Amino acid sequence: MVTSKCFFLVLFFSVALSFGLLCSASDHRRRSEDPRRRYHECQRRCQWETRGEREQDLCEERCERQFRQEQRERQEEEGRRYRHDSNPEDPQRRFEECQQWCEQQGQRQQPQCQQQCRREFEEQREQQEERSHRRHDSNPEDPQRRFEECQQWCEQQGQRQQPQCQQQCRREFEEQREQQEERSHRRHDSNPEDPQRRFEECQQRCEQQGQRQQPQCQQQCQREFQQQREQTQRQLQECQQQCQQEEQRPERKQQCVRQCREKFEQQPNRRDWEEEEEEDEREEWRQNPNPYYFPRRKFAQARFQEDNGNFWVLQKFSQKHHLLKGINEYRVALIEAHPNTFVLPHHCDAEKIYIVTNGKGTITFVTHKNKESFNVVPGVVVRVPAGSTVYLVNQDNKEKLTIAVLHRPVNNPGQFEEFFPAGQEQPQSYYRSFSREILEAVFNTPSEQLEKLFHGRQSQKGMFRRASQEQIKSLSQGATTPKEKEERFAFNLLAQKPKYSNQNGKFFEACPREFELLRNADAAVVGFEINQGSIFVPHYNSKSTFVVVITEGKGHVEMVCPHLSSQSSREEEEDERRSGEYRKVGAEVLPGDVFVVPAGHPVTYVASQNHNLRALAFGLYHQNSTRIFIAGKNNMVRQMDSAAKEISFGVPSKLIDEVFNNNPQGSYFVSREGQKQRGSEESRDNPISSILDFARFF
Repeated sequence: MVTSKCFFLVLFFSVALSFGLLCSASDHRRRSEDPRRRYHECQRRCQWETRGEREQDLCEERCERQFRQEQRERQEEEGRRYRHDSNPEDPQRRFEECQQWCEQQGQRQQPQCQQQCRREFEEQREQQEERSHRRHDSNPEDPQRRFEECQQWCEQQGQRQQPQCQQQCRREFEEQREQQEERSHRRHDSNPEDPQRRFEECQQRCEQQGQRQQPQCQQQCQREFQQQREQTQRQLQECQQQCQQEEQRPERKQQCVRQCREKFEQQPNRRDWEEEEEEDEREEWRQNPNPYYFPRRKFAQARFQEDNGNFWVLQKFSQKHHLLKGINEYRVALIEAHPNTFVLPHHCDAEKIYIVTNGKGTITFVTHKNKESFNVVPGVVVRVPAGSTVYLVNQDNKEKLTIAVLHRPVNNPGQFEEFFPAGQEQPQSYYRSFSREILEAVFNTPSEQLEKLFHGRQSQKGMFRRASQEQIKSLSQGATTPKEKEERFAFNLLAQKPKYSNQNGKFFEACPREFELLRNADAAVVGFEINQGSIFVPHYNSKSTFVVVITEGKGHVEMVCPHLSSQSSREEEEDERRSGEYRKVGAEVLPGDVFVVPAGHPVTYVASQNHNLRALAFGLYHQNSTRIFIAGKNNMVRQMDSAAKEISFGVPSKLIDEVFNNNPQGSYFVSREGQKQRGSEESRDNPISSILDFARFF
């Protein structure tokens, strides 16, 4: 009985063991089979065994989920098998094993399988190279962190590779720490922010990489070097813009700009930049030998050039020449409205000073509270606050209305835009940029009416439109006529008492300290008329740079310039050490021409023998500026001590006084004819002529 029981017990365990082995083998065969084959078989069953499209779709979704699950399990199993006997970071070995596995598939699956192997191989190799590159280049200033990352990476390797990997991490850590100490020592002698030096060090690190990693490493070095150069250039531009915004005086701005350049260009590659800049400056000099002279419209941009008028904007001063960077936040424009022409309403992101140079008309602008309207003639000055909508009309039937406009932008220095509420094409109404739903809500008006108003056809296009006599009369009604004194936003410059005058000329001036409307722009306005054959005696302005617009006549300008005795910034720096060399800068001027006179530069204006010369000008940064004459009744030499004059000119003070006090008219305007008559009576070898060597400039 006992023997029988033992027999049945052994038989039971044998059957159970056989069943388990059979199930295990079946499961192994199932897993070793191609998941794609089972996926196709599953889809065929769905087509034959299901009813209706809905049931078939659900069946195929189950097949898809099962296929993806088996693929993930198989990849995990393969990954575990690889990690036991190979380096998981070896893309080449994994690629070979993947290819062997593909050979066991059916002929249909082999091409797709091999393509998948190739894609995985490329991805793994790129990831490996990227990790290798990061291990060498990531945070080069922190060896400890790189050592810890390297140790973590080693822990992911197989047991065979870990000791060797950790030893390599230790060696790299010691080398990097020594390099860091060496770089720290070099920083005492060099600029750590030097992009060129960092680029060279990066290239040296790349040479220590494998051949596969070197190209990618060098490309990364080049990208970083370019980014650092661009960042330095951006910082320099931001610093210079800050100088323009924060500093009001030209001399302070120039000093601030120099400090910016010294701060951000102290690099070894500064030599390359300087050479490029100097070549640009030489080319600039060849093209523009007189950087202060702007011939009529030659250096102006036509924002609106139409049959009924023109709107010209003088190019940025710094674009004409780097010597004019100090006034780059200002822009000068010229409006020309033909007879019976209306200029569309618009506002600007700039403070504006209008000065009428020719013709007559009406200027109207609307603020958030009031409407101001002025009848204007030559010499009338009108201030238009930033953001005020302005429009104007030419009342005359024959003459153009010409207005010079000084802009001081409030957003970006030297850059302003016009915004038009009405218009269809060139200009376009800014209302059209809003969405239709917004306009319907804020105007409480159906979209059809808004479409007619903002998108409908207009009989005229452009900024300048023809107006009827009735419309012109309506626009001029209620406008005030500015007088010599300031009234709210306008005054007549030429109706004032001249500051200097005689039979040879007149000079008018309005300064910010006397006229409140000029203070926001920090600008003066002046006007002068020089009779034919006469001279406005040489003088200079202590702080203000003048932008002179010729309005009528013909003549020429002569100015002393110390900057143009050299043609590059490096030569200018050398000239600062040996100052006292000058060059005469001159130009024959006609109506519409513009001439810039920087602060401190002696200048004189001369009318031609056959024409009077008239001009209007803006004095930039005029607060507390004074005009200092170097000839005429009140010239500064007369106020010097006798000993100072004798030492300076090298002749007795009596002779000096005879020259500098020898102006019988005692005025600021002199006639060239009288000077010629007196000059012919004097001997050429008069010792006094040695005093006036500087007169070769005038």
